[in-house]
Amino acid sequence: MTRSDFLAPLIGQPWAWRTRNCWDFACHVQRELFGRALPCITVPDDPKWKWMVAEIGRHPERENWMAVPEGPHGLVKAVDGALCLMGRFSGPGHVGVWLADQRKVIHCDRKRGVCLEDDLSLKQQGWIKRTYYEPRSREC
Repeated sequence: MTRSDFLAPLIGQPWAWRTRNCWDFACHVQRELFGRALPCITVPDDPKWKWMVAEIGRHPERENWMAVPEGPHGLVKAVDGALCLMGRFSGPGHVGVWLADQRKVIHCDRKRGVCLEDDLSLKQQGWIKRTYYEPRSREC
């Protein structure tokens, strides 16, 4: 299966709590495209933004990833499959996966479902704080 064959049917699928939230969706993309198994995170019913920010900030999986500095003029320099942590005004509470060949992030947005957006579009959607993380180990 090509990457396009995998991605095309996902775009526009609705957000479906408990079966497709942003973390579960990022785990699915990581597993299918990059062969990485990420840990399950138990998310409470109707989580608050504060809970999501705290959980992302303290979760042990963060130790397996390293932040990638921005390139000149804000260009994304992360490798294919990097995680993109996004926040509005506080710390990150949303996650997507960077697809380097497309220069876009695929993520599952509560209002719009599965989206494939470039970094500028993410910023325009209100994700003003974006940090890209590469796996510390390139082995899967």
